[in-house]
Amino acid sequence: MKIKGWKEVFKFSFTQQIRTKSFIIGTIVIALIVAIMAFLADFLPVIFLSDELDKIERAAGGEDVFTVDTMYLSNETDYDFDFSSVLSDGNITVKSVTSEEAEAKTKEIADTTEKAVVTKITLDDSGFAVDTRYAAGKADIAKGDVEALNAVLTDTIKKQYLMKLGVAEADLGLAMSNVRSSFSSAGQEPVGFVQQMLNTIVPMISSIVLFVFIFSYSQMVAQSIAIEKSSRVIEYLLTSIKPLAIILGKVLAMCCVSLLQFILIGLGGVVGFVVSLPFGIISKIGPMLGSAAEQVQTAASGAESGAVEVVGGITEAFSHLDASVFIIMFVTFILGFLFFAGIAGLAGASVSKMEDLSSAIQPLSLIGVLGFYLAYFPQITGEENTMSLVARYIPISSPFILPSDYMLGKIDLMSALIAVAILAAADIVIMMIVAKVYEGVILHTGNRLKFSDMLKMSK
Repeated sequence: MKIKGWKEVFKFSFTQQIRTKSFIIGTIVIALIVAIMAFLADFLPVIFLSDELDKIERAAGGEDVFTVDTMYLSNETDYDFDFSSVLSDGNITVKSVTSEEAEAKTKEIADTTEKAVVTKITLDDSGFAVDTRYAAGKADIAKGDVEALNAVLTDTIKKQYLMKLGVAEADLGLAMSNVRSSFSSAGQEPVGFVQQMLNTIVPMISSIVLFVFIFSYSQMVAQSIAIEKSSRVIEYLLTSIKPLAIILGKVLAMCCVSLLQFILIGLGGVVGFVVSLPFGIISKIGPMLGSAAEQVQTAASGAESGAVEVVGGITEAFSHLDASVFIIMFVTFILGFLFFAGIAGLAGASVSKMEDLSSAIQPLSLIGVLGFYLAYFPQITGEENTMSLVARYIPISSPFILPSDYMLGKIDLMSALIAVAILAAADIVIMMIVAKVYEGVILHTGNRLKFSDMLKMSK
């Protein structure tokens, strides 16, 4: 059999690669970076959103929502607003003051420990305005509480003003609700803002990650073959192993090396996330949401509904996740690597000196970059177009776009399987060409061969 001995080549190439300092150090460094990024992604929001988290935690525990005891209110409009009912749950005492008294009180609370705020309500051509000053230093009032307090005042002003205009109390919720808008091409379902963002970001990140792994390790196949050829090791291998077995063993070995490194880096991210869980944003928000949802919604004037919309959008975007998604991702990665690694093998076999390798892999670089941009640019528009359709099915770009498209539900399982089948067929064709050409040029020494010269020698 022409592939007899590929296991020995695979074992040797795999072992040799994972023992190199570049692999060991590179994997450790990148895994540490990913672990730190995962840790910070869960931990930093706790620092930057400490006031808001304290407010939610107090609400969840049934404690006072606000760290404010007194509000000095200067209403400089012609409308009377009653805030006592909405602030009583927070144990805030409202004291009416004049504009001059408000100015004096603002200066006073800056140097005292009184947990007080001074609020002015004004009206001009642009509408109502609420301006609140608080004692942030000695009184230690949380900024998030002041923001929530302003939200409550704003919400109350809107409601009571609408009621003065004759709007029924039963209609207030609808009158104050946001008007959602969406647009889409005729014949397509409208997509929400969150899903639009995910439809853009996820494919971009996926394309970049897959491109880096597939392309960088494909180049390592070319480098490995070029090194063995220049050191004449290949001549010893050919005495007992067929050329096809050599190229197949090396390609599969590099494929497994890249998967191993990818898994180790991913585990680094998981470890970083797990370490951050006891004091990260996930552990703090999770237990609070159920018990505090109603109180936070009142205090934050609909902010929680926005969070629900974001969570709902993310859930909807990834609602297609199941076992088939991970199978398609894995198979596409393997097939994409085999495609580019086969071309890289030709590049490595075409040179006799290592200094010629950089110019030999230029065609591979051009093909890889072209495939990447074919997969990347359609995501900018966020709409289905001819370029996205072409990129999904041609072998040079499908490895970079197919996993994210299927993950986000842009294509169904049948379309994904068709794209995988086309990529697999392209792999078979490229491997047949590589085996034929490789056998004819592997012992060539001298100047770098052009592709036309390799074809002639392989006949």
